[in-house]
Amino acid sequence: MIKPNLFIVGAPKCGTTFLYHYLKMHPEIYFPNFKEPHFFGSDLKRKHGAYNLNENDYINLFKSDKKIIGEASTLYIFSKNAAKEIYDFNPNAKIIIMLRDLVDLVHSMHSQFLFSGDEIIEDFEQALDLEKDRISGKNIPNQTTVDNKLFYTSNIMSLPQNINSFIDYFSRKNIKFIFLDEIKKNPEKVYKQTLHFLDVSLDKNIIAFKVINKNKSYKSKFIRNFLKKYSIILGNIRSKIISKPFGIIRLIENINKKETVRKLISNDLKKDLNNKFSDVKLKLNRIIKNY
Repeated sequence: MIKPNLFIVGAPKCGTTFLYHYLKMHPEIYFPNFKEPHFFGSDLKRKHGAYNLNENDYINLFKSDKKIIGEASTLYIFSKNAAKEIYDFNPNAKIIIMLRDLVDLVHSMHSQFLFSGDEIIEDFEQALDLEKDRISGKNIPNQTTVDNKLFYTSNIMSLPQNINSFIDYFSRKNIKFIFLDEIKKNPEKVYKQTLHFLDVSLDKNIIAFKVINKNKSYKSKFIRNFLKKYSIILGNIRSKIISKPFGIIRLIENINKKETVRKLISNDLKKDLNNKFSDVKLKLNRIIKNY
């Protein structure tokens, strides 16, 4: 049985797509086209058959004899159970944790989930105000595939505990922290350091790095909602006829997207969030300083 031995566990919007994209090009590293299978994290509240993989389905994603076999499910970092479940599956795995400024992180997640259709509340502050209701199962859009995506501030508050869980199970030597600011300043350096962490050869074929997965929005809300509502159903129908995806849904999604600059949040809200996350920031700094 071939098992993945590298897990990029999040957080979302912290450069995970950049790392996945360039590591996938390395001759000694394999990632499936299905970037985020989200097989682990039994406490994540999946809906509508999203990420509905059994173990055989999951294992079949990784048919490769390469040295490093990875996946990049960005919600694992918000799961209390994922670290133990991944460890029980493969205790010899390496873990990459990616982070950024916490206020920017939660704001960026809201923007991403608006694009994907998991979120329908356009106003960031209003979406935050709904969080308590959503945790109790109320005011969650019918098309949301994982309820936990909308637990914005609670996800941030869970980071120290969940990261410590990965450290406890996998030990520090098997965990690498990467910060989005580091990628922005020197992507080549981050890439080379990651190859060193994975103990693979330096790939000299990649010369220029570009920004991957910029902030984006949709052109048509109707198309976005249609894709979110029916893509899983259509995918299940397709899988009964042919196992390999056609990529039509992704093509339509790409046609419907546009790169945008996120709306600035008010100074008052930014101050409130910084105050709310201050203890989390201190705890993360201690964890990473000891790293």
